Amino acid sequence: MSVFDGSNRKPAKPPLVCICVPTYNTASTVRETLLSILAQTHKNLVVHISDNASTDDTLKVIESIIDSRITIHRQERNIGAEENFTKCIQLATGKYTAIFHADDVYEPNMVEKQVAFLESNPDVGAVFSEAVTIDDKGSRFGVIGHAPGSKDGVARFGFRDLLQAMLLHYNFLVCPSVMVRSEIYSDEIREWGSSLFKSSSDVDMWLKLTRVKEIAVLAEQLMSYRISDAQFSYTNRNRIERADFFLVLEHYLAKPEVINFITKNDLRHYGWLERHERVARALNLFMLGRVSEAKGLLEGLFCWDSIFAGVVNRRGFVTLLGGLLLRMFILCGLLKTGKKVIKSMRKVSWI
Repeated sequence: MSVFDGSNRKPAKPPLVCICVPTYNTASTVRETLLSILAQTHKNLVVHISDNASTDDTLKVIESIIDSRITIHRQERNIGAEENFTKCIQLATGKYTAIFHADDVYEPNMVEKQVAFLESNPDVGAVFSEAVTIDDKGSRFGVIGHAPGSKDGVARFGFRDLLQAMLLHYNFLVCPSVMVRSEIYSDEIREWGSSLFKSSSDVDMWLKLTRVKEIAVLAEQLMSYRISDAQFSYTNRNRIERADFFLVLEHYLAKPEVINFITKNDLRHYGWLERHERVARALNLFMLGRVSEAKGLLEGLFCWDSIFAGVVNRRGFVTLLGGLLLRMFILCGLLKTGKKVIKSMRKVSWI
């Protein structure tokens, strides 16, 4: 009788990870992105590029990188960002899938750490991480993606937890940091977003994910997130229209199941977010010289609730301070001085 010696078993091959990269006119950044992906310590991965009919040298740059793990999928016409993300979901293979952005840079151990977490936590469907923010030259200037309620370096959220957290903290999840179990994309969520939510379809995706399984956020900065005037993230920070994020919240707050568990305090937090949004937009309008419109957004801003929010909440404090300064600049006619001060304040994350 032979006895099987477990020590003779070959080490299990690390699970296959599918990394999808949607591209459109990213010739200046995609090489750095792909090299950071190919340099991952987790080697069992494939990279699918879904190019959205780029008109610059994006494809030439990608083709210059010789690696058998890369497959390029070309769209004959521009199908829009959401549909291109859906194409990435349809390309998902292996055990885990990540949709990385073509202007960001990923730390060498990011995939390894996320895979290890998902392997150890089968009840979690997706894992995110924090990120360092970089400018168009690659210089670091901040950190985003900190999740509230982190314990032992991890924060976990179900549907109710995530929605309530977003009512107070806005969208703190870093979109290009997420790794998802591929079976969720193939069996549960086959399309990215909805035209209802415009640029905030990612927020809807995160809430949908929590309907399937919990999600988690690692309290580690495993990537660099680029904020450049050539990218949407810059435009979003400088918007003068109401953020699409509120379309998502309004949609979910109207659902009967949400109405049943939402509290007065949650709705109060939502009011704080809306107040913050008005001040951010007012500051941007002021910078454009549209002073009367900026002034209009400040109406009703200063009340006992805004003072309370400023005392107990960092975002509330920034909202109150920004509103007070802007009101002073407008009343005193300090337009040039105000613009200089606000330009410096833009280093603060307003969203």
